[in-house]
Amino acid sequence: MELLACFSPVLWDLLQREKSVWALQILVQAYLHMPPENLQQLVLSAEREAAQGFLTLMLQGKLQGKLQEQALGHLTALLLQRYPRLTSQLFIDLSPLIPFLAVSDLMRFPPSLIANDSVQQGYRGSGENSLEEDKGLRCMTSCSLAAIRDYSPGMRPEQKEALAKRLPAPELFGEVPELLWAVLPLLPHLPLENFLKLSPHQIQALEDSWPAGLGPGHARHVLRSLVNQSVQDGEEQVCRLGPLACLLSPEELDPTGPVERGLLECAANGTLSPEGWVAYELLGVLRSSGGAVLSPRELRVWAPLFPQLGLRFLQELSEPQLRAMLPVLQGTSVTPAQAVLLLGRLLPRHDVSSSNFSASHQRSLSPFAQFLWKKMQVPTNLTLRNLQALGTLAGGMSCEFLQQINSMVDFLEVVHMIYQLPTRIRGSLRACIWAELQRRTAMPEPEWTTVGPELNGLDSKLLLDLPIQLMDRLSNESIMLVVELVQRAPEQLLALTPLHQAALAERALQNLAPKETPVSGEVLETLGPLVGFLGTESTRQIPLQILLSHLSQLQGFCLGETFATELGWLLLQESVLGKSELWSQDEVEQAGRLVFTLSTEAISLIPREALGPETLERLLEKQQSWQQSRVGQLCRGPQLAAKKAALVAGVVRPAAEDLPEPVPNCADVRGTFPAAWSATQIAEMELSDCKDCLTLFAGDPGLGPEELRAAMVVGSPRGFGPEQILQLSRLLIGLGDRELQELILVDWGVLTTLGQIDGWSSTQLRIVVSSFLRQSGRHVNHLDFIHLTALGYTFCGLWPEELQHISSWEFSQAALFLGTLHLQCSEEQLEVLAHLFVLPGGFGPISNWGPEIFTEIGTIAAGIPDLALSALLRGQIQGVTPLAISVIPPPKFAVVFSPIQLSSLTSAQAVAVTPEQMAFLSPEQRRAVGWAQHEGKESPEQQSRSTAWGLQDWSRPSWSLVLTISFLGHLL
Repeated sequence: MELLACFSPVLWDLLQREKSVWALQILVQAYLHMPPENLQQLVLSAEREAAQGFLTLMLQGKLQGKLQEQALGHLTALLLQRYPRLTSQLFIDLSPLIPFLAVSDLMRFPPSLIANDSVQQGYRGSGENSLEEDKGLRCMTSCSLAAIRDYSPGMRPEQKEALAKRLPAPELFGEVPELLWAVLPLLPHLPLENFLKLSPHQIQALEDSWPAGLGPGHARHVLRSLVNQSVQDGEEQVCRLGPLACLLSPEELDPTGPVERGLLECAANGTLSPEGWVAYELLGVLRSSGGAVLSPRELRVWAPLFPQLGLRFLQELSEPQLRAMLPVLQGTSVTPAQAVLLLGRLLPRHDVSSSNFSASHQRSLSPFAQFLWKKMQVPTNLTLRNLQALGTLAGGMSCEFLQQINSMVDFLEVVHMIYQLPTRIRGSLRACIWAELQRRTAMPEPEWTTVGPELNGLDSKLLLDLPIQLMDRLSNESIMLVVELVQRAPEQLLALTPLHQAALAERALQNLAPKETPVSGEVLETLGPLVGFLGTESTRQIPLQILLSHLSQLQGFCLGETFATELGWLLLQESVLGKSELWSQDEVEQAGRLVFTLSTEAISLIPREALGPETLERLLEKQQSWQQSRVGQLCRGPQLAAKKAALVAGVVRPAAEDLPEPVPNCADVRGTFPAAWSATQIAEMELSDCKDCLTLFAGDPGLGPEELRAAMVVGSPRGFGPEQILQLSRLLIGLGDRELQELILVDWGVLTTLGQIDGWSSTQLRIVVSSFLRQSGRHVNHLDFIHLTALGYTFCGLWPEELQHISSWEFSQAALFLGTLHLQCSEEQLEVLAHLFVLPGGFGPISNWGPEIFTEIGTIAAGIPDLALSALLRGQIQGVTPLAISVIPPPKFAVVFSPIQLSSLTSAQAVAVTPEQMAFLSPEQRRAVGWAQHEGKESPEQQSRSTAWGLQDWSRPSWSLVLTISFLGHLL
């Protein structure tokens, strides 16, 4: 290796002057086997200034993993600069570095990547020379294809897309399977118009190995070619289709038995949605045969679809059948109604109620760490080991506890431990940590001499949580550590406020690309999930072709509202996907769930022929699947109800104004979503179809009372057992007042289910609570915290004069759960509830409350009297939950909080302030909220006003704090 380093200047000189192939090959192999400390020698020989950034990282030993890949990509780009004319031979020579080539470099290769134009002409020609040229083509092609085959596993999707566009037309492969085998990984990325040129013989040659990532258009072409073959054995045919069998519909093949088994396997492995129309067809087959005749083995095969079967089917099964199913059902998401039914059949009745209540309330009454910390009365002299032994409870520590830690080293170790906890740091504790850092870094310099190497493992989550106004002071190395953390754990980014996310994304981009310069594909890939939070100006720095080649990457990211709006506009540009009114099915498939970044108007212009039932179902499934993912659940994206409605309008609305509205069947509802259909359309559905879709209707929060009423076609509520009520769930909102009074509410499972439903009218809330009191024979003053918790949302059905009789002790225990709900109580009801807390058995005078009590009571804090709220101190205010901030009536919010109090809000609290609340605030109050939202990053005018409020001057952080943060970053 040392010898190679000595001769590297000679090799580079040969490359520059003579374009030596053997020198290139030696260097390529050297790159792949050279450690970072030796790789620098080659860089020094090439482009000293251009590679200086990578050199610095290498010399510091920081170039590992992804950064080393970027260095190899940079070096490969340097090599390509030596060759103005890119050829297929050069591609072969560089093939080991294919995974490190930038998309922009791959796109520079000619379309005839595998065989140059002259050779292709010879191959298609005739005469004596054509045979030799044919051999030349075969030799060149086999080498290129071997390179693609060998190195494609390490390539990113966007690289494969770029290479696929460089492949020759499929007919040039002839009927030679070897050539197609080599480019098999690229076929899912081949443009559809070229893919359709594959002959049936070519498709048959690959039928056992089609990649699972084929796009719908590609897969349909393969299916049509393979299904049309005359194969008598249906089971053999399904097996030969492999993953493509998941795209079949039950009527496509005969006999149906093997197809059913193949599709059931697809449902079991998650490839086939159990809520889609194909699964619905399978359920029809199962229902028609009757569950009673199925053996336990056959039932286990159908287990993935059990949540869609409803109660009637399970009621037909015998106890031995149910017991045989239990092991399989443990891994299946059965509905609460089915769980109660199964337990009711297999356990004594009294055990069902207690186990149902216990399971649900153990989840809902999970205690706050802050509350337990206060209850434990933790001593101030705890060691770090004692704190670590507390686990997540340590996240409940008070600000006073942190302030009493004398040693700076001990303080930083405790902060390190807090940031390593799996739970999110609450806003008041976060504010306390940074305020303490600000105070402590103003100490004399000798205090820092005790900071030792024990902090070397400090988690970069601390840097990710940096206040917004300090981000500009971060070193480039520290910001790259944050970028790496976001790449590894995007959910930590999603825990931040939108303003914090945007500031972090802009700071990272500032470090990676000079201002007002185009954003390269490498920069886009390095930013990763941060891309979704770039602002308008930064988003427009992304070249359209780079954007187009990274659409598949963006599909998996959380997109902030600003970036999503801008992306939707860019997608409609001519060089990307073009105007939506000209889209075909290909553009829709390419956009995927990013179609929801388009405006509602643009979506409504997509031609109906581009949005067939299968295409719509796939789009909606992709979106739903993403929303149910870990990242999707944490993403605070815009509401999509109007855009989804525009997308399916061609299916749910008549083609002309003079035509009647279509009446859906259950398959239509599954292929779209329940809220897409009007109350009139749902009411006209066949009874059997409506019953088959009850679970879907009950689970769609977009259905209003009228639609829910139309879907309630299950007979008289008087005969409903607990299982039926659990199954209907939110559909019960559609019951009339008299029907609601007929429900039997004494079962714990039923009461809890109704209490977890949000959306009752005030009249319905009253009916549910009064029916429960009447049927149970209880008076309001007899309700304990278990009853109060089970009532949930329906708790607001009690009159204010009734609420006064609730035990203050019982209510203070139930507040831990009730305070997490956005209760529909009136202002008068909330005031009565807040008063219960100050009575004997409650928490005592409000002036004595710590922040943990405000956190515990949650939204009920909105009922605290105006005078008491206006007297709250900074620490108390920061204990109020963001949800509670948002539900305080706007007039009251404006009256009780002064600018100084509003400026003490945490960033999460300030972001929770609603537009309606802001409209009632004075200009000075609005500036205070903006100051808190941006954590002190403001204009000079606002800074002067902040000083007038007597605020801590976060906008001018001490240099010692900046040095501290930089120091912490270097320890990572």
